[in-house]
Amino acid sequence: MTSLRTSRIFPAGLALLLAVTYSAPAAIGCAFHNAIPETQLEPMYPGSLTVAVALRKAAKAGDIDLAALERAATSPLSYIFTKRRLRELAKALAASPAVDALPSSFSLGYVESRLWTRYSQSEGKVSVVVHTSGPADGEAVLLTGEPALMELRSGRLSVDRAIANGLIVIDATESETAVLRDALIATSQDERIGSR
Repeated sequence: MTSLRTSRIFPAGLALLLAVTYSAPAAIGCAFHNAIPETQLEPMYPGSLTVAVALRKAAKAGDIDLAALERAATSPLSYIFTKRRLRELAKALAASPAVDALPSSFSLGYVESRLWTRYSQSEGKVSVVVHTSGPADGEAVLLTGEPALMELRSGRLSVDRAIANGLIVIDATESETAVLRDALIATSQDERIGSR
């Protein structure tokens, strides 16, 4: 009886898994929604490999939370917490003095999970779209890892140190780079972001 039941459940489960995997949007390449784990040999964006190596070094040195880096994108629950923190960042950006100077949009890429998020600013309001397919042509890009951003937001890691150590890479015009740096500094030590 059990083998008959298993033989019916397995094909149905496999069909559901394949349907979800192949009907998902282009952003399916992120580790949160990749149902079948695969090795990603190409970088998600120029500079992302440098950030990934810097994240590992920082975790081994104790500058960022190694456990947080290793559990990134391992469960649906971690995705829920990640989305919440990304939305909290949008609120902190909107409350920062740098909000009006922000680029009209920029993409933040988490290299450990390959998750892209777009922040857009208009008239002092910041909106966020989590789980995009990547930056638009010509859009400013900020690459980092979620544990590094959490340390930065808590005030335990300075923006300048994170940039100097390769934990943050900004690909933008000189003025956009300066504004994004200032915005990150303004959002540091914001009580609204949590570690979970």
